[in-house]
Amino acid sequence: MAGFGDIVIPFIDIKTIFVIVLLLALSFYILKQQKHNFPPGPRSLPLIGSLPSLAYSLHRTGCAPEALFGMMAKQYGDDVISFTAGTKVIVILNGCKVIKEAYRNPDMNDRPTSKVLEELDIDQGVVFANGKSWKYQRTLTMNAFQNFGVGRSKFEGNITEETKTLIHAMRQYNEKPFHPFILIGNCVANVICSVIFGQRYEHSDPDFKHLLHLTNDLAKKMGSGGFVLFVRIFRYIFHGLYKEIGTILLSFKTFVNCLFAEHRRKFHKSNINDLMDVFLNEMEKNAQNTLADDSGCTPPNANDRADFIHETSLTATAVGLFLAGTETSATAIRWALLYMMTYPEIQAKVQQEFDSVVGRSRMPEWADRLILPYTEAVLLEIQRIRTVAPLGLPHVAAKDTIIGYYDVPKGSIIVSNLWAVHNDPDIWTEPDQFRPERFLDEDGKLRHREEFIPFSAGHRVCLGENLAKMEIFIFFTYILHTFTIKNPYNKPYSLKGISGVTFGPIDFEIVAENRD
Repeated sequence: MAGFGDIVIPFIDIKTIFVIVLLLALSFYILKQQKHNFPPGPRSLPLIGSLPSLAYSLHRTGCAPEALFGMMAKQYGDDVISFTAGTKVIVILNGCKVIKEAYRNPDMNDRPTSKVLEELDIDQGVVFANGKSWKYQRTLTMNAFQNFGVGRSKFEGNITEETKTLIHAMRQYNEKPFHPFILIGNCVANVICSVIFGQRYEHSDPDFKHLLHLTNDLAKKMGSGGFVLFVRIFRYIFHGLYKEIGTILLSFKTFVNCLFAEHRRKFHKSNINDLMDVFLNEMEKNAQNTLADDSGCTPPNANDRADFIHETSLTATAVGLFLAGTETSATAIRWALLYMMTYPEIQAKVQQEFDSVVGRSRMPEWADRLILPYTEAVLLEIQRIRTVAPLGLPHVAAKDTIIGYYDVPKGSIIVSNLWAVHNDPDIWTEPDQFRPERFLDEDGKLRHREEFIPFSAGHRVCLGENLAKMEIFIFFTYILHTFTIKNPYNKPYSLKGISGVTFGPIDFEIVAENRD
């Protein structure tokens, strides 16, 4: 006797079976999504997620992603919103309070994985590593920075050397128009090179010029938030771009490997001058401890640091720190020059403060920031109104957790919208207006604003925060102490900027008029 299946199956072709299975799978996916109390956001479609809705909104509004996410937060009435890219859940944090709350959570300390970073082993460096590897490398790097005096007066000479180089180069234009982008990038990069590699480069050095070209190119290609690196579906949508990023990162790694080989050849533990030396010294100690462990002189697993401090992690750390530390500080300084040229009355007030407090007989010093409140307020306002890293670097939920009132499943990518925090009209009256007075109290003293978080927050706050602050202050004050920055064509430049992994100004020219 024929069974039910024998009767029905001949009338169902393979396409029908495929459609039924697909519909069942999609129904299961939708039901699974509905079980979670996800943060609000655009409707998510099976397989492609919220991408069509986001693409339409970006096209319709013409906004950068960070601005769109801020608008969505207002639309949905909450600082925590979410969308899906493929099947990946992405949570956007648009408020200072919720960012600090989330990044205090130890389950939010990890970075998301990226295939191209894994293939190049760059995920093993301090910027992208997770777990013990990140903790050991962060401790080692922070201790090295402290020993070198990075971000303190002990390190000031390294920055002033590059600042003097910049001033000399600017003088060579004899008060004629020039583009400051490359000059600033070269000098800031040399500061980072002195920390990581223990050397500086002539601006004409072809390898150095190539490295900086790669840095600028990468900052543009990665896009705001670096989603193309960390969201799998973007790897296929933007396949060509993804491959270009991989090629750039490989070039960086090759460059650093060559420098490491030279460091290893010259290394001596009595002469520790830079971060590479610090890692090499640690690797040597780990090797000695491993030998002791094999002979039974030390407890088992006493030196598991050796698993995380090695040549591969050093190379990855050097690449990550160079990329993170060069473009961000250089971009902030470029914005500072553009704003001073656009607002000459504010530039004049900064120079007046220099002249009355520091005088004309010497250059400003790092310690002078404590007695130059208006200058400091101007720099803070520039970093607020033109947040250099608008979406920071993404985090990932290490396990199922909660942000605010919402469930966040394991593997969700967490993004802090620093731009939204710095442009919230409920915090900053008329946030699109440039007003340094926001950072001054009634007595003209510098005012701390807890909503000002350009370097993010939590355990993975920017490692180079203190260095960046010192760089921006010294470059800015040296330039304005020496020159008045003027618009060569008496027509305003755009302050809209270009959104990438950093938010930078459109190229502009300046005239540096001597104040001597």
